[in-house]
Amino acid sequence: VLTDRPAPPSVVDWAGALPAIEAHGLAPLLYATLKRKPAAAPLPDETFSALAAAFQASATRTLRFEMEIERTTAALTGQGVPCLLLKGAALGHTVYASPAERPISDLDLLVQRADPAATQRILAGLGYQQLGPSAAGRLGRGLYRYKAESVAVGRGETNQGLLLEAHWTLTELPYYIERIDIGEVWRETQPAPGFSRARIPDPAVLLLHACAHLALHHSRDLRLIWLVDLDRLVRRAQLDWPRIIRLTEAWGLGLAVYTCLDVAGRWLRTPVPADARAALARLVADPAGRAMWGLGDELLAGRWWRRAATTWKAFGPRQRARYAAWLALRAAYRPVEWLGR
Repeated sequence: VLTDRPAPPSVVDWAGALPAIEAHGLAPLLYATLKRKPAAAPLPDETFSALAAAFQASATRTLRFEMEIERTTAALTGQGVPCLLLKGAALGHTVYASPAERPISDLDLLVQRADPAATQRILAGLGYQQLGPSAAGRLGRGLYRYKAESVAVGRGETNQGLLLEAHWTLTELPYYIERIDIGEVWRETQPAPGFSRARIPDPAVLLLHACAHLALHHSRDLRLIWLVDLDRLVRRAQLDWPRIIRLTEAWGLGLAVYTCLDVAGRWLRTPVPADARAALARLVADPAGRAMWGLGDELLAGRWWRRAATTWKAFGPRQRARYAAWLALRAAYRPVEWLGR
C-alpha cells in the first residue's frame, strides 16, 4: 500500500517516466491537463506526441463504449431490466472534464439479481457471447448465488471484442455479497450525464465502490488513476458524508474506505473533512474487514483457497450452510467449465 507521496525530482526524465504514466492510466488526463494549463517547462516533443496519441486513442475507445452504453442500456431498460453504470463508465462524465480523460477497458453495469438469465438473454440478442455458466434454470441460478457478475464479450458488428461485466453486487467477495444491502444502492440513483437511458449510483456509493474495488481486488497492483477517481469524487461530487459513514459501517468497509482516502490524501491532498475522517478512523478495527483486505486480488497466490477459508471464518451458521452448498455446486460444475474452455 502506498503511504507518503515521493518528493518531486528537480529534473523530470520524461522518457523514463512515460511508461509508468501510461501504465497507471494517467496519459490522457495529463495531456488534457497540459492543454488547459501548459507546464512551466515544456515537455520534449516526443513525450507530448505520445501523450496526445494516448488521449486520441482513449477518446476513440470512449466514443465506441458510449455508443455501446446507449445501445445496451436502452435494450436492458426497455425490457424491464434496470441497470446502473459503474467504475470508469460512471465517472468519466461525472467528475472528469472529458470522459476521454478517464480511460476504460471494459463496460461495468450493475443489474438487479432478480432474473440474471434475462440479462444474459438480452445481451446475447445484442451480440454478446457469454463467458462462464448460464444463469438459466435452477442449477444456473444456484451457481450465481455467490458469483458476483456475468462476463460477456462482444461478437457483433458494433461491439466486436468489447468486454461487458453485468454485476449483481458491488464486490465479488461472498462476505460482502451477504453484507452489502444492494437495495440501498438502488434506492438512490441519478441520471448518467451524457446518456439518454443510463443511470448511476449516487456519489456516496460511487466513492465506497471505488474504495472497495481498490482495497479488496487491487491492493497489490494499485494504479494511480484509481486514486485520482477518489480525489475527483471528493472534490467535485456533492458528497453526503453522514451517509458515507453510515454505509461504510453497515457494509463493513471501514478499513477500505479510511485507508484509500488516507492514501489519496497523502498523494493528492484529497480534502476529507476532519469530522468524517475521525468517524471513519473509528471503523478500521473491524476484524472481518481486515481479513477481507486484498482477498480478491488477482495477484494473490492461492486466492481461491484463501477466500474460501477466510469467508468461512467470517460467516455465521446459516451463511456457512449456504456457502458450503454453493462451494459443492461450483466444484461439481468445474469440469464442465474446463471442457468448455
